[in-house]
Amino acid sequence: MSTPMRHGPSQQGRTPSQHPTTAPTPQASTPFSTTQAAAALSPHGPRSSPQQLKKSPATGTLAPGIMSSQPGNPPLNFDSPSAAAALGGLGLDINLDSLNVGGLVGGANRSDEDDRKKRMDAVIAGLWAFDTGRVSNDGLERLAVQLGFECLWETVVIGSENDKVLVIAGRTMAVEVSIKNHVVYHASLTFNEPSPSLDKHVEKASAILFKDLALGPGESQLTKKLSKFRANLDRLAILDRLSITPGLNCHEAVAGIWESLEKLHRWDVERLREDPALSDRSEENLRVLALCSRHGCPLMHTRGRVGLTLEYWKQYRKYKSTTVEGEKGKTWGILIDCAPANSMVYTPVRVSDKWIGPSIVKTDPIDDEVMSATGPILDWLEPPNTLLPPTEETKSEGGLESTTTTLSVPKPLDFVFMATFDPPIVVTHGVAMEIYKISAFNAPLSGSTFDNLLFPVTEGANYDPSEPRVMSFTQTVPVWTDVHKLSEKPVLKAHRNTLLVDKPVYGQVVTHVPISHPKDLIAMLPLLRQYAFLSLLLANSFKPRDGRPLLPEPNTSSEGTSSIRTTDRDFEDFMSKNRGEISPEHIKVDIVLSAHPIPRLQLVFPFRQTTAMINLEIQLDGKVHIVSDNIFSELEIEVPQSKGKGKLLTRRQFAQKLEDCENIDMWVEFIKLKLE
Repeated sequence: MSTPMRHGPSQQGRTPSQHPTTAPTPQASTPFSTTQAAAALSPHGPRSSPQQLKKSPATGTLAPGIMSSQPGNPPLNFDSPSAAAALGGLGLDINLDSLNVGGLVGGANRSDEDDRKKRMDAVIAGLWAFDTGRVSNDGLERLAVQLGFECLWETVVIGSENDKVLVIAGRTMAVEVSIKNHVVYHASLTFNEPSPSLDKHVEKASAILFKDLALGPGESQLTKKLSKFRANLDRLAILDRLSITPGLNCHEAVAGIWESLEKLHRWDVERLREDPALSDRSEENLRVLALCSRHGCPLMHTRGRVGLTLEYWKQYRKYKSTTVEGEKGKTWGILIDCAPANSMVYTPVRVSDKWIGPSIVKTDPIDDEVMSATGPILDWLEPPNTLLPPTEETKSEGGLESTTTTLSVPKPLDFVFMATFDPPIVVTHGVAMEIYKISAFNAPLSGSTFDNLLFPVTEGANYDPSEPRVMSFTQTVPVWTDVHKLSEKPVLKAHRNTLLVDKPVYGQVVTHVPISHPKDLIAMLPLLRQYAFLSLLLANSFKPRDGRPLLPEPNTSSEGTSSIRTTDRDFEDFMSKNRGEISPEHIKVDIVLSAHPIPRLQLVFPFRQTTAMINLEIQLDGKVHIVSDNIFSELEIEVPQSKGKGKLLTRRQFAQKLEDCENIDMWVEFIKLKLE
């Protein structure tokens, strides 16, 4: 099957074939063609359109703005003062500012019409983005053309006359969609030039694109939207538009980064396998551990998204049932794409799969002392710059006989690698500066506070960023009275959590940064994990959870309710079938948040006959450190025989339990169970 290829970039713009002089006649089976839809939405039609030749009911002449061919009977024109006076005299409520009446509205001129046209075009573009349409022959073609692709319909030789293949072609790639009666039954992604780094991932990408278009359970032709397919096709389109043939394939540049990061990830897993304490862990468990504690895990075409993602944090990471690409729990990652450099000064995109040495770490004996103090020194490499090939330039001076042809020098690319955080990470102002310093990015800073970015203030509520902030939330926590009888039905205790932000600090939502090398991302990971884990702890204590029982706030209605997610899927299934009774007593847990210079949490809750107070630090890589307390009086706490077989627990082990359960309320109940 032939696949149309796009031509290389031209200084003359699109070819005449891409700008037809006459609009194509819509097919009979196409009630909503592209031409008709554009005409219906366009606010600026041809000036000689039939709709403009209507008679005015007030004057019996041509409508305002239409030039009459009869002399002596001048038309009423919006640009004349007499027109405005006549309209005003008729009592018509017309906003002259919105109509841009020439000569009456101060400073109005032809440029106002152009501005209005641009604004309306932006509105129409926004409508297209809001409603991508449904999966159909015409819907797919409209979407592809809108994203800058060329389309070609081919009829299937074997099959009914309704079987067709839509080829969506770009400069470097093509997507083939097989469709019958507006139902997609196959989709595949292909690249124009063979590339081992791309070909190994093409099946996963094709499967995602097909899933976006195929009818799923409970879906029909009337409900199947193009939204997911549009998002993935748009990612492919961005890389395709930035690619230059020959010279640069942005898809290959991104795949080359995956090659090096995957090599580093495999090396991390091998080092973890050498740890005797992890001998019972499966390969998948080790990959999750490397994802969250080492150098992340690069994934191509995962979680329904086409492209490269470097995942660095995952909820429930300590549980054996958690897998790298599993859907259980929330995941934090970094999308890696290409983007125009514009006015930014950065190292441009380089196409290479050798960003790190074959040995991963440096083996120079001079570095041995440094390696023992700070960990392994990675052997990062600097690939050569990718340059565009020289092009011929023809100059003519005074006539054809003086025409000369010269070759331009190779020039660097005007594109950079762009890292997009998914989800965007909320950090303090100082940490944002550290992240931007790593990538040399000058980003505008927000004027909001860190706590307001984590927990936005309700609209209309009184909020002073310079004053302490207090917010409360009530949720349920499963509790057992005996650690040896976990099979029994637990009691659901209600925790009344109160968050106090004593000293608000400025915060920032980091959405994206340009990078010049994968090592820039690796340098950010400890900071990103620190604030990802902090946000997870606070969300588990102060945000509702889907599918959990609700509890009313004390002396209020049912606002601010939730339930804690349990520690493992087996226990969740058990809880759904054997829900314990909810204790009427509310346990008060006060949490004081201090975000500068390092995130700290002070926990205050009832313990024995007094009040427990624990000060925690959330350190780099999401590590928990107990700074001070009034219940762990010794370095080692002997747990009573009846509650834990006389096992000795250290402060570090208690801190480890909070890292494991990722939940302050469950950790409080664990402490009370062990020590009370």
